[in-house]
Amino acid sequence: MTLARRISVLVGVVIAVTSFSIALLAAFSGRSTAFDQVDERLLSIRSASLESDDPVSALLERAGTGTSDLFAYLLVDDEEPLVLLEARDGRPQPDSVRLTETELTELAQNPDTSAESPQTRLTAIDLGDAQWLVIGEPVDDIVRQFEGQLLRNSMLAVVLALLGGLVAAATTRRALGPLQQVVDYSGAVANGKLNAVLEVDSSAREVRELQASITEMVGSLKDAADVKAQSEADMRIFLADVAHELRTPLTTVRAYADVLAAEGMSDSEVRVRAQERIAHESRRMSRLIDDLLLLARLASTRLGATALVDVGSLVSTHFSDLRVLDPERSIEISCDSCFVQGDQALLERMFANLASNVHRHTPTTAKVAVSCAAGDHVHCTVDDAGPGLDDAQLRQLAAGTERFGQLRSGDRHGTGLGLHLVASIARSHGGSASFARSPLGGLRVSVSLPTAPRSR
Repeated sequence: MTLARRISVLVGVVIAVTSFSIALLAAFSGRSTAFDQVDERLLSIRSASLESDDPVSALLERAGTGTSDLFAYLLVDDEEPLVLLEARDGRPQPDSVRLTETELTELAQNPDTSAESPQTRLTAIDLGDAQWLVIGEPVDDIVRQFEGQLLRNSMLAVVLALLGGLVAAATTRRALGPLQQVVDYSGAVANGKLNAVLEVDSSAREVRELQASITEMVGSLKDAADVKAQSEADMRIFLADVAHELRTPLTTVRAYADVLAAEGMSDSEVRVRAQERIAHESRRMSRLIDDLLLLARLASTRLGATALVDVGSLVSTHFSDLRVLDPERSIEISCDSCFVQGDQALLERMFANLASNVHRHTPTTAKVAVSCAAGDHVHCTVDDAGPGLDDAQLRQLAAGTERFGQLRSGDRHGTGLGLHLVASIARSHGGSASFARSPLGGLRVSVSLPTAPRSR
């Protein structure tokens, strides 16, 4: 059974029970009021009769002035009742009245209804000497009215219950219609249709909030699915690049190994050359694997033990070394003491990669400008006058700093693991790295790291 049908049935039952209760209460209340009026007349006549020296005469006199259909008879021991006053319609017959002394005593205290038909309301007066004066009034008309009213009220309760159930069904169906839309929408999403649309248009505030919450939840799920799909695509590119990088040195190693294994190879110069190339490519593969392991560690674990590190001193040291490697290069270094809380080895690796990229991928005469300044963050900027990168390469590099990026170290200006490691190390320290065109014409690398608390 659906929720709407359950609510409709429940409302119908509640209305039916309430209506029947009101119908019974109204019918019994009407009957009780009518009986009270009859009792009031009977008690009034009994009181007048008791106050008189001649109760029978007082009874007849009082009954003659009233408009009610009273009757009265006198009971003496076991004799036949003596009819003193007969109801206008001749009810009841005296011989149909059989009352015990106990019943007469109770009637003398409170009026009651006879069980015989036609029903009458009776009261009694004890005249002494085993004589009883019984006064009554027929109430069968009141009983019939009660039964008729009870039937009419019951039928009205049934009608009200049916109407209430129909109105409740229509109202509930309309109110719960948006919930069915939510169910259909959820089913579509469960089947993978994340582009399904759910209108937030319910008139009920609670349902409208539910629609909005589910829409927001599915939107987040869709974003997560998109991110997962993009990550999987980037991972495929990453694995392809790793395969490419490993294949190149492996091919070289295998080729020179074949040369060394060839029969009749006696040229010592060729053998030395082959051994040097194998050693060089082996070191290249070792560096590549080390970089991949470092990337994996940075992505999966937090920093371990940290210390206070002077970033300005690190930058000055590595680019001073670059002056020695490239004596013809103009290098401007403007670095103050800038302290961060971090991993000394990782920060060394980051700035060593920046200096290495400049050395490997720019002309030896290309100018370099390096600066470090401290504030809320330590900002380090490396500008070079090398060939630079076009806008498409910068966009790819920017995207790579967020995910996997380009790996091929043969690309211009080191758009490979070196710069990606720079970005990963900066993020692991709560900072960031960005790449843009340099005012010198080449590439600008900007690294931002949180300043150590004690140095602020």
